Amino acid sequence: MITWLVQTEDDLPALPPAAWLSPPERERLALLRVEKRRREWLLGRWTAKRLLQARLGEPVAGPALDALAIVAAPDGAPELVAELPSTGPVRGPLRLAISHSHGRAFCAVAERIAIGADIELVTPRHPTFAHDYFTAAELASLAAAPAAAYDTLVTAIWSAKESTLKALRLGLTVDTRQVDCQLAPASATEAWATVRIHCDPVLEAPPLCGWWRVSDGYVLTLVAAVA
Repeated sequence: MITWLVQTEDDLPALPPAAWLSPPERERLALLRVEKRRREWLLGRWTAKRLLQARLGEPVAGPALDALAIVAAPDGAPELVAELPSTGPVRGPLRLAISHSHGRAFCAVAERIAIGADIELVTPRHPTFAHDYFTAAELASLAAAPAAAYDTLVTAIWSAKESTLKALRLGLTVDTRQVDCQLAPASATEAWATVRIHCDPVLEAPPLCGWWRVSDGYVLTLVAAVA
């Protein structure tokens, strides 16, 4: 089961970060000098911790937020180390994805399966953006879409690629045209619509499934390995 949460900067607590960050996270925060980057990082961690706290509830209330350490794996992907009263330190089996954009953070959690998540504000891109990063099939789908939907679809295709590459723990280290994302029509009710994903065989990717939605001017995408 995938669980997810979106938070805004207004959801950040008035508490000082030291009250809810673990020691490794406090060390990481101290290295972030740019205020915008600090706030984005804090919002991402806050969103992830609130989601994980609910997911790990045992049995009445979840663990304290400062007992949840979200650390970077060697490949840069976020990983959870939790100090739970019932078990002590726990690393895995939960898989975690964090994304932030323009004052919002999006986090998703799944158990024992690869997962990627991304949030993007819908904004116009440079005219050459799609041609630089999209596959021929993706460009064809854009050409067939209504002009009014163009910016949303470009944002959604890009976001789905980001989520896919996060699930594969590759990030933007590979050519984004090695991933093809075909979107089902968006729902008028902000429900999740599907994304069909095909990866170049060179990536040795497992079967993947994806979803996307538009909410309040943002695109959200999720990608997970097929269990």
